[in-house]
Amino acid sequence: MAHTGLSYEPDLCGRLPAFPTPARYLVMNILSIDTTADLCSIALDAGGNSFVFHESRPREHAKILLPEITRLFHEAGIKIQDLDLVVFGRGPGSFTGVRIAASVAQGIALAAGCPVFPVSTLQSVAFSAAKNGARSIWVALDARMSEWYFARYNISGSSLVPELIDQEQVLPPAQISQTPESETTFCGNGWATDYPLPEQLAERTISADPLLGLPHALHSLELVKILMSEKGEQAVAPEQAIPVYLRDKVTWDNKPKVGS
Repeated sequence: MAHTGLSYEPDLCGRLPAFPTPARYLVMNILSIDTTADLCSIALDAGGNSFVFHESRPREHAKILLPEITRLFHEAGIKIQDLDLVVFGRGPGSFTGVRIAASVAQGIALAAGCPVFPVSTLQSVAFSAAKNGARSIWVALDARMSEWYFARYNISGSSLVPELIDQEQVLPPAQISQTPESETTFCGNGWATDYPLPEQLAERTISADPLLGLPHALHSLELVKILMSEKGEQAVAPEQAIPVYLRDKVTWDNKPKVGS
């Protein structure tokens, strides 16, 4: 299977070329990985055929990720040089898991000579809900230490792309001040925790689909295709495979200022 010859080399001004949409390339080979939580999730789209590994393997990501990727390449009958794009869950999530995903994505993309596309784990879970018809979506992922990674999304028109409201946050659930709409869909494994909730959530019966608890690499791959084709978003050079650590930012912001 031939590589489509996509390039991520910047021009003289440092700009990356626009990444082609699926409509322009009938054959695209895309690898997607997510190790931001207990799940080790890998998806390979090779010429329109999907190959998936999606299992709960806590603390085994570093050991099994590359062997499983190699196995999927073998099943698909392609080589690493045939890849056109590497998608990875950029966080928020487990510090170790996010670092593993980013570093493996960067290494594979450099070897393949292709770009990467960092995708939000929260948006990926919201996209899974949108595929099931959800329009107003609240995502909560367990961040440990009695906190959630939390974000709210809306689905507009015929698009399945979850549009972020406000910003991604890491916070104790009790600090959430917004009130959900009557038709809001709740997803993410955070809703299964027993952390204290604010009054407007504690008095409501919340049922979160366990199948929408964590990011799925195949759904992240599908989301990226739509982001590129509908929203014009672009992939980036492998060197820009940067993890997102919400808790790092909060910790820094809360440090006392010098002289205070």
